[in-house]
Amino acid sequence: GLTLCVFTFALWTVFSYEESEKFNGFPIPKNAEVINSRKGFSSYSGLAVSETKKDGLPLIYRLHIKASGWKKTFQEGALTTYEKDNHKIDVIAETNYLSIGVNKE
Repeated sequence: GLTLCVFTFALWTVFSYEESEKFNGFPIPKNAEVINSRKGFSSYSGLAVSETKKDGLPLIYRLHIKASGWKKTFQEGALTTYEKDNHKIDVIAETNYLSIGVNKE
């Protein structure tokens, strides 16, 4: 049990995330490389994301999102929408590419 906890904590720390002011506190991978950014939108590369995975996102990232209080409210293909405190964030996960934007609906 303890070994699993230590291992999980190590993964949690290595794959660390920071709450983004731009996206109302939505967690963004710290090691993500920004390849495009404008008001209400950013895209990143250098991440282990894939449209073939469940939700396209690594488990640790999904756990961070959930732990930050975001709830998945919609999913279709590579697009997943998360919601928290009347804020909606669209996440598009494609192979080695992640796009995050403020949902305008």
